[in-house]
Amino acid sequence: MAVSEYLKNETCILELKATSKKGVISEIAERLDQTKMVNDCSKFIDDVLKREKLGSTGIGNNVAIPHARTEAVKNIVIGFGKTPNGIDFKALDGEKVNLIFLMGANPDQLNLYLRILAEISKLLMNSGFRQSLFGAETAEKVINTIKHFENSLK
Repeated sequence: MAVSEYLKNETCILELKATSKKGVISEIAERLDQTKMVNDCSKFIDDVLKREKLGSTGIGNNVAIPHARTEAVKNIVIGFGKTPNGIDFKALDGEKVNLIFLMGANPDQLNLYLRILAEISKLLMNSGFRQSLFGAETAEKVINTIKHFENSLK
């Protein structure tokens, strides 16, 4: 089980257009929907936003991991987006967010969902990993960066 197994080139957005939390969640969710990994895009977005109301998924260090268990997705789905300007996610450290991993999982996959969420969190605690993602200019580089750090942390 690795984050890189679930993130695809076509689900990475290197320059998000949206300027709000709801906007970036919707933008990444719509990209996931285009790949046919989402059953109901608007329900997926609503479920992620409901989860967000329980507490911000802006974990600090300019990173957010909005996520939800939802029947709107078929399996585990992960999308990635970055923005140079930063988005107000009401992050724990008060800083704006530049790197966003959007994750959804069917409720039947609770254990896998929690393991992948923990893996993403562990990767994002590494400042070198975050800096490499900031510098990645292509989706391939984003995924290769994830693979590299997954292997180095084993």
